[in-house]
Amino acid sequence: MFIKDHIVRMENLKTLQSLDATNIDHKVIAMFMSCEGVDLKAHEVSAILNTYDALGSKKVPSKKVQALIQAKQIGEEDESIPCPAAY
Repeated sequence: MFIKDHIVRMENLKTLQSLDATNIDHKVIAMFMSCEGVDLKAHEVSAILNTYDALGSKKVPSKKVQALIQAKQIGEEDESIPCPAAY
């Protein structure tokens, strides 16, 4: 499954969660979202909700978080790394 670019918008995730909380079938949720311009299948709705719910269930040690943040900063500041769009 490819995560659509607009799925990561918080409003769409909150909509999926609120519809799911009322026990609406995922096929119906997918049809509703498709009508709103977010083309989804029922299994994608399930996958997105399950993945989002799993986030934050396990804590990462702060040393690893700091290492990830530093690695990202190094990559952003390094002018020798080509932009992916340049490929």
